[in-house]
Amino acid sequence: MRVELFFSPVCPHCPSARRLVSEVAGRHPQIEFVEVNTYTEEGIERGMSMGVMAVPTVAVDDEIKIVGWPFDEKDLVRLIKTSG
Repeated sequence: MRVELFFSPVCPHCPSARRLVSEVAGRHPQIEFVEVNTYTEEGIERGMSMGVMAVPTVAVDDEIKIVGWPFDEKDLVRLIKTSG
């Protein structure tokens, strides 16, 4: 399972989202966790290909699942269980 977190270095909520997603992904070995910085050329291209319009955004296996903050560990675990 691939979990991508789209973030921006100027987003005030993204550091909290990055910490949370990283911690949860670290406890689930089946997850490939990828951070996508939307301030880079690669990040812009990836975000556009996925239709990302806001950060933070969480995508699971190329499908946007969460847009914006707040979300919590329960939300992420639910995604893992329903997507895996």
